[in-house]
Amino acid sequence: MRILFAGTAEIAVPSLRALSQHYDIAAVLTNTDKRGARGKALVAPPVKVAGEALGLPVLQFDHLGREAREAVSIYECDTLVCFAYGRLFGPKFLGLFPNEQLNIHPSLLPLLRGPSPIQGAILSQASESGISIQRIASEMDSGDLLLAEQFPLNGDETTESLSAFVAERAADLAVRALSRLQRGTAVFSRQSGEATYTKLITPEMAELDFSNPAKALHAQIRAMTPWPKARTTYQGQTLLITGVHGTIDEIGEDPYDAEVPVGTVIAKQKKKGIAIATSEGLLWVTRLQLEKRKEMDWQSFLNGNQDFLGSRLG
Repeated sequence: MRILFAGTAEIAVPSLRALSQHYDIAAVLTNTDKRGARGKALVAPPVKVAGEALGLPVLQFDHLGREAREAVSIYECDTLVCFAYGRLFGPKFLGLFPNEQLNIHPSLLPLLRGPSPIQGAILSQASESGISIQRIASEMDSGDLLLAEQFPLNGDETTESLSAFVAERAADLAVRALSRLQRGTAVFSRQSGEATYTKLITPEMAELDFSNPAKALHAQIRAMTPWPKARTTYQGQTLLITGVHGTIDEIGEDPYDAEVPVGTVIAKQKKKGIAIATSEGLLWVTRLQLEKRKEMDWQSFLNGNQDFLGSRLG
């Protein structure tokens, strides 16, 4: 089994490293270097950095046309393993891999198909999620399942923390899945149940609307951390909210005057942070950042913005 590993994002790096220890990774396919946040120096994808550190050939293409197929075919791979690559594979490209074409997807398929399953699990306030290893199919994330693993969600995960957790669990699952392929004991099963879908995360999805319930806002802030960061306005400035207190199950238990306009900063509490009124319950926030300023814990933020209490956001 000669494997082409296709991936781009940091979440795929542990899987690449783990598979390289057990199987023949002939080459790595990733996206081209992109300009960083400051728009100057080019930044290599995390999978490229990891692949080069492992001494593996790294191929980079923006389009998977003839040039890419010819470059890949040189390595005579019979198996494709994809994780967070970010591009769709056409039938000609998939035809290069006669043994198997697999995709690692961080959800319990058919739930949360599409580009943002980590954020989708948080936004949907799910009590559990998982990782699926599926055969690549023409319809997005619809392929038969080789292996899946389920795990509970605590309700305080951020996209950053859940991605790190999934990255490590997926690495072990990928090794086990490839072991079944290698031994000839792999059994695929059709996905069952109603499919749900996620959308690509955009900055517009980070806008906070305090007329929503506190639970929904709590989930939104966590899903938008570390990017694009949930945001509102305070005295005409963009205010980023990057931390919340507690778990999703604890939200909405605090009594407050329902006549207070939503978005009003009504209280502070040492163990919880700053309370903001919503349509259903109080939202306790713990980390804030005025745009182009440093991110702060709530106490430091109040020290520098003493009129924040009593103000109305949005």
